[in-house]
Amino acid sequence: MRLNLKDRRTMLRAFCKHYRNASKGHKSRMLDEFVWVTGYNRSHAARALRSFYPINKIKSTRPNRVTYGDDVRMALEQIWATLNYVCGKRLVAALPDVLETLIRHNEIAVTRETKRKLLQISAATADRILARARANRGRKKPLRKHPNSYLFAQIPIKTFGEWEDVKPSFLQIDLVAHNGGNIKSGHLWSLNATDVATTWTISVPVSRKTEFCMLKALSKLRKAFPFPVRGLDTDNGSEFVNAAVFAFCQRHGIEFTRARPYKKNDSCFIEQKNHATVRRNVGWFRYETGQREILVRLYSRLELYSNYFLPTMKLLSKTRQGAKTYRKYDSPQTPLQRVLSSQDIPRRIKTGLRRKYLFLNPAALRREMDTIQQELIQAIKPEPRRKLNKERERRPKIVYHKEPARRRLHNDSYANPFMEKLNQFNYHADLKKVWALREEKSV
Repeated sequence: MRLNLKDRRTMLRAFCKHYRNASKGHKSRMLDEFVWVTGYNRSHAARALRSFYPINKIKSTRPNRVTYGDDVRMALEQIWATLNYVCGKRLVAALPDVLETLIRHNEIAVTRETKRKLLQISAATADRILARARANRGRKKPLRKHPNSYLFAQIPIKTFGEWEDVKPSFLQIDLVAHNGGNIKSGHLWSLNATDVATTWTISVPVSRKTEFCMLKALSKLRKAFPFPVRGLDTDNGSEFVNAAVFAFCQRHGIEFTRARPYKKNDSCFIEQKNHATVRRNVGWFRYETGQREILVRLYSRLELYSNYFLPTMKLLSKTRQGAKTYRKYDSPQTPLQRVLSSQDIPRRIKTGLRRKYLFLNPAALRREMDTIQQELIQAIKPEPRRKLNKERERRPKIVYHKEPARRRLHNDSYANPFMEKLNQFNYHADLKKVWALREEKSV
């Protein structure tokens, strides 16, 4: 039976795959079979098997039909510029009235066919026609999605009103920067964590905001708290909302929540502790890697001192009458007392905390903290500058304050123990310089 051309090409496609990789003897036998099946001449069959390349048939495509030409594009760009470059949906909605108004005032000249096309154009087509004009105007492209946007959908939001009847073991954490007003990298951070129910607060110094450093600090916090951590609430920073921290919470069975963006009141408990625990003890200066060991020693004493001996008050209600606000607080209790009075903490943990409390001396802890703070002050003390020549001396910079000095210096609301110690240290240093100058003059 004689094969048609289509069948021959099918046989050629099937034989050529094996013919090219076969040995010389095998090629001879395959060629005999191919000649017998197709009826080709032997030389033509060998040449066809060697040089055959399957060619996919190219479908014939007709040119796209252009519905909206340059006349429509130019008229649409003129109307778009008149309407202050609005989006396609707003442009199409305003197009009928604006087009009639422009024609009536001789601001635009269009044919009847162009007018018909402008009135039937869709919003998507208008955006597609104006794409090049937008690019020429330097219009910004839409921002890309955040790389961790899929995590924002998986981490629920917890607002300030959902913390009223919270149980122990649910923490709020935040990072406190020690940059001294200089945002250049290289400074230390403090990872501050507080338990909302018991006000138990722990701080850990962090070198960088990398995933490794954050996981290391979170592991220290989880082990440092006397009770198991069951909840973690953070802000929306990338140091917290990332795959590593999310996996850490899932691995340890921790409920991971976050506050609303730009709503500090959702994290009001940790924001208050950032000042009461961190800023009141280390100030607002810049600390770098050299001061990390000092901060570690200070925070270890501060954890015992604040959680075992310093009472805290929790806000119960707040009412406003006219311009005055009335707040009601509960009776002051130390975080230890709140832990011991809680019914959700096991008795074994409470027994261990009572035993540890018996060996603590608040006066000794306070003296150790004062000594470490003096070391911190010495570490951040700037080196004396080289004395400039008289002609190069500069005037001291004048600092203007909104409040008078008497009110600024004697206002108790601005009291900061660490800053007072620093001022006292500078005062004694100035006194030593004055006495040294007097002794030189007397000699």
